[in-house]
Amino acid sequence: MMSCRTNCIAISDPLCAAVFIIRMYMENDGMGSIRNQKRKTELLSPAGTMECLRAAVAAGADAIYLGGQQFGARAFAGNFSDEELLEALKLAHFFGRKIYLTINTLTKDRELEELIPWLTPFYEAGLDGVIIQDLGVLSRCREAFPEMELHASTQMTVTESRAALFLKSLGVSRVVPARELSLFELIEMKRKTGMELETFIHGALCYCYSGQCLFSGFLGGRSGNRGRCAQPCRLPYRILQDGSPLGKKEAVSPYPLSLKDLCALPFLPDLLDAGIDSLKIEGRMKSPEYVAGVTAAYRKYIDLYEKSPDAYRVDPEDLKRLAQLYLRSEQSDGYYRRHNGREMVTPDRPGYTGCPEGLADELRKKYLDSGLTRPVDLKAVLRKGEPARLEAFCGGVRAMAEGMVVQRAQSRPLDEAAVARQLAKAGGSRFCVRDLQIEMERDLFLPVSALNELRRRVLDALYANMACAGRRPTKGGESGTGGMAAGQSFIAPERAKGAGNMKMAVKGGLFFAFASDPEQALETLTRREIRRLYAPCDAFLSESWKPVFGAVSRRKLDDPDFSFFLTLPVILRSYSEGYLLELEEWLKADPEGKKVDGMMACGLSGLTWLRQIGWDRGIALQHTAYVFNRAAYDFYERYFHADSYTASLELNRRELEALPAKDREMVVYGRAPMMISAGCVKKTAGICKLERTQENLAQSARAKRPAQGDPGFSLQDRYQARFPIRVDCRHCMNIVYNSVPLSLHQYLKEIEDSGAMALRLDFTVESRTETQRVLDLFFGRIPVPEDYAYTTGHYKKGVQ
Repeated sequence: MMSCRTNCIAISDPLCAAVFIIRMYMENDGMGSIRNQKRKTELLSPAGTMECLRAAVAAGADAIYLGGQQFGARAFAGNFSDEELLEALKLAHFFGRKIYLTINTLTKDRELEELIPWLTPFYEAGLDGVIIQDLGVLSRCREAFPEMELHASTQMTVTESRAALFLKSLGVSRVVPARELSLFELIEMKRKTGMELETFIHGALCYCYSGQCLFSGFLGGRSGNRGRCAQPCRLPYRILQDGSPLGKKEAVSPYPLSLKDLCALPFLPDLLDAGIDSLKIEGRMKSPEYVAGVTAAYRKYIDLYEKSPDAYRVDPEDLKRLAQLYLRSEQSDGYYRRHNGREMVTPDRPGYTGCPEGLADELRKKYLDSGLTRPVDLKAVLRKGEPARLEAFCGGVRAMAEGMVVQRAQSRPLDEAAVARQLAKAGGSRFCVRDLQIEMERDLFLPVSALNELRRRVLDALYANMACAGRRPTKGGESGTGGMAAGQSFIAPERAKGAGNMKMAVKGGLFFAFASDPEQALETLTRREIRRLYAPCDAFLSESWKPVFGAVSRRKLDDPDFSFFLTLPVILRSYSEGYLLELEEWLKADPEGKKVDGMMACGLSGLTWLRQIGWDRGIALQHTAYVFNRAAYDFYERYFHADSYTASLELNRRELEALPAKDREMVVYGRAPMMISAGCVKKTAGICKLERTQENLAQSARAKRPAQGDPGFSLQDRYQARFPIRVDCRHCMNIVYNSVPLSLHQYLKEIEDSGAMALRLDFTVESRTETQRVLDLFFGRIPVPEDYAYTTGHYKKGVQ
């Protein structure tokens, strides 16, 4: 047997040592461990079909998450028709289980109009909760269904406590944090927020932060944010540096973006002790046998630990069975104990091994073919001259039915054995009779058919009472809390849009630019057409950006309407706090905005931090904030008074027409960030040996020198296309850019005529010479070069 107790983990492991310290803090703080609190941890299983749902229930899942024919992040799963969803709710509630419905995709305006009417019958039928990505969807659901649980999907990319607390203020009861968070970070989030946390324990892992991947959409039009990911991360790539293969060929996986599958069984006690509320199994596109086998394994060990913690041991045979069910290469402990590492990557193949036929047959026989039933206790009362009465009891629920009036027997009286024989026949009713009490007088007569009908009626009534538990009155669509949870509030900073900064009142048709490095910034500053420059926040820590700040100051003296914004990192984690504290002090040393006129936030983490520090200058939203519909636009305006938003890179021109244009920034040039990942190609290639800890991650983020990593990295696919990579060593993350830039130079007049506030040029990996050429092209100083490779992205067609 394999020992898996927490105290067997080497405390020399920095993340595990940190977890041990935090756990001790929790116990000293009165929070205690899950074991001490005697709380039941939810086991949450996937279901793509009704058969998978039955498998999950039979194997012991406490709750099941599933999707309908629309709005879910697994568009290619079997999914449930509306009728099947209603039946699934009845089935789950009958067995005392919960159903969570996935609405974890970005939703277009025309679809949003259909959402509430579509959800209403499920809400009324007692739907236990919805899992949401889109903030517009969140707002609409909270207003329409104030009593329903709202869960923030991992697609929301919640990576730290501020964003989670903000969601809590809106009535979100549970967060599914980014899968990249360590156990240390999860414990910290639980302690700071008191929210329910749901984390993955088994199944596939994405290379990219969920919700931040554009790879599938840009390569083939199938957007992961729309539930249609084609999994380009499972394809072969070569890691290049300056055009040459990186590392020894035999030492570098040909699948550097394909991560091993997660298996948390060996360290399950750590998650239970950490207070994780729901343990989630991935796999809505997988088979009923997989759902049954994986659910049963985790049910066994959760129950074992909650019953007898000191006896927790994992049988190697169970790990072997899990591996046989559905495994990509080897099992991994994911990000729980590390920030990244080459050991997480599949060494040679991205595909799955098949499930042995014998194991599949065993699981099917045990969990799928045996039928799902619940034990029922029956009590029959038969008295002459009175209607036959039968009561049924199950799970604290009672039902009663009356039948024909009992007659005095003329010849052959009914005996107790005959009554018992008929009433015990519960086949096809989802019940099995456990106990039967019969009170009857002598010399009675009642037809056998009447007994059968009485049994059928009482069991039907009992099933209806149990299956319809949680039904709500018809009130879908009523205005609820207006997006706020009762007794809670979120107060946005006291500022009107653009308050204290007249430079926010820009006119349409202007050009803005984003520069990733100082050379790009200095080149853009030479162009009078550029009315606003965005730069990464890391600039405030870098000596190499000092000339840019000087040039910005001179430009602002010469051109008072010019503005300069800093862009917050797209990912903020708990180890970013020191970095943010220094940034706050630096910004507060410039109270009049002589250096910085505004900030661009990439999502809720950045926005809630700006709110926390009382930011009263300009606020712009990056396209990663996903203003995909008018409700999302209204959400950001209401809670954060954003002055402008960047149009989503996945909406086409017709879909953009549904959104306000007056404060829209439209990216007309730039390499789309295809992936934002905690993984690192230098780690995968064996070049970087640094073991990341919370401490050195925090130190790296605050480093005074540039810490962007080495330039020149790229991925080469099977068609020889090269995708540049920004190896960001400061924040220990990689950004994979598209192999060609988006360029809408042919549509500039059309975009200007649409009323867009500004057209933006985003420079990422371009040299100063390349930056100069792009600026010349867009400002009409040169014709389109013959060697100019580009894409129009989704501007014309959009994504599925």
